[in-house]
Amino acid sequence: MIDNINLNGKLKPADEPFFQSDNRAFKYGDGFFETIRVFNGQIPFLNFHFNRLKATLIQLKFDVPDYFSELYFKNEIQKLIDDKGNYRVRMTFFRSNGGLYTPKNNHPQYVIESNILDNSIYQLNVKGLRLGLCDEIILPKSPLSNLKTCNSLPFVLAGLYCKESEYDDVFLLNGSGDISECVSSNVFLLKNKVISTPALTEGCVAGIMRKVVIEIAKSKQFKIEEKAIKVSDLEQADEIWLSNAIQGIRWVENFNDYRFKNNIAKDFVKLLNERIKEK
Repeated sequence: MIDNINLNGKLKPADEPFFQSDNRAFKYGDGFFETIRVFNGQIPFLNFHFNRLKATLIQLKFDVPDYFSELYFKNEIQKLIDDKGNYRVRMTFFRSNGGLYTPKNNHPQYVIESNILDNSIYQLNVKGLRLGLCDEIILPKSPLSNLKTCNSLPFVLAGLYCKESEYDDVFLLNGSGDISECVSSNVFLLKNKVISTPALTEGCVAGIMRKVVIEIAKSKQFKIEEKAIKVSDLEQADEIWLSNAIQGIRWVENFNDYRFKNNIAKDFVKLLNERIKEK
């Protein structure tokens, strides 16, 4: 249950309406969001999130206020949390009201929400995930695909497909028929000492946890390949992981009757939690 939200720096009761009918995120999907994990009141990867949100503002042609900084948003998030709690925080940015497809102005507005979480560390899923392949949704290979925009219909429909098919998650394909990502996660494959993940040119979101996993892998002398991933590559992997900022790393146990292990995934979750403590 959310008690308050932060709307452009001011706290408001979450159960009170705060959008007008001409809100551009509602009418045109003219916005984007960041999902952030808070551990014991600390935000370990805030610098990565801020760099991404600022780059997104620029790419989507918002006018970026001078006061938008990492410290500014840290303070805005802290208005909604306590200094010992664990939270899922969502920051949604949208263009100010006015205009049709062409905006009247490019000033950003934002709303911040927080939900309490139980765990103060990342925990690897005990039961491995069972994944399917969703070929009803094709993700475009476009620079916009790297952003977490409010245009999320492909992932909504993929989520419905996943639910109807009784999978834990599904792989999504791009226009070339290669793996792009899952419903809310980036994809990693481990084969011997090589870790592969779809390149950003394959239509996947430029995930924060994706970035962290790649950094950890390089620090431990794994070879990293960012490339096109075939469906057949999944079937030949030793391990398959899904990553996102809220859940960290999750391991896949089953896909197309192929079964996978989680030996190295366990090590990476430990390393990930060490990174949290360092931050």
